Amino acid sequence: MEIVPIVLFIIAAIVAVVIFSPIIISVDSRNRQVRVRWLSALEFQMPLPGTAGQKCLTIFRHPMSIRERQPSTEATGVEKGKPAKTSAEVQKNRAKRRAIGRFVMRCLADSSIRRALARQLSTLLRRIFHSAHLTRSDIEVSLLDPAFNGMLAGVLASVNRADRSGMRVNFRGENSLSVELRLHPHRALKALLFFLAGLPHRALFRQWRSFAAAQRH
Repeated sequence: MEIVPIVLFIIAAIVAVVIFSPIIISVDSRNRQVRVRWLSALEFQMPLPGTAGQKCLTIFRHPMSIRERQPSTEATGVEKGKPAKTSAEVQKNRAKRRAIGRFVMRCLADSSIRRALARQLSTLLRRIFHSAHLTRSDIEVSLLDPAFNGMLAGVLASVNRADRSGMRVNFRGENSLSVELRLHPHRALKALLFFLAGLPHRALFRQWRSFAAAQRH
C-alpha cells in the first residue's frame, strides 16, 4: 500500500506540469504558417488559409503527417462503407434536433436565464482573454497612399508606440505579421469551471422538467 501515495504524487505532479505549462501559439504571415507548441513535446503546424501545404503534428520530435479526410462517394452521393439511413432514422434525427432547438429557445425566453448566461459569457471571455498574453509582436504596415504611411509613422513616433507594439511602417507596399502568444491552460480551465459553476442550474432544471413533461403529453 506504500506505493499508492507515491503513484498518486507522481500523477499529480505530471498533471500540474501539464496544466501550468503555457501553450505557445505563433503566427507568421511571411512563412504563411501557424505553429502551436506545448511542453516542448507537442508541436502542430498548419498553413494559413489559402496557402498550399499540409498539417503536421510532431510528438517528441517525431513528425506525423496529417492527411485531410476525403470522403469517397458513389455516383448517388452516398458515402462508401456506410449504409444509407432509412427515412425513419432521418425523421428521428430531425425530431431530436428540433427538440433540442425548442428547449434552447425555451431557456432563452426566460429572462433570468438570459441575464445569467450573458453575465457568465462576458466573464468567461474576459478571463480567457486575461489567460493569454502577447510575448512577441512584429508588424509591418504599408498603406496604399504614401502620405498616409508618413502620417501613421509620425503618429507612432509621437506616442512612442512603435517599439512597444512592434509595429513599423514601410513604404515598400509590404504588409506582414509575426506574433507569438502564450496561453496558460490553468487560467483557461479556471475560467471554464467558474463559468459552469455560475450557470443558473435550478432555472435550467425547471425548464427541462417542464419541457420533458410537455414532450410526454
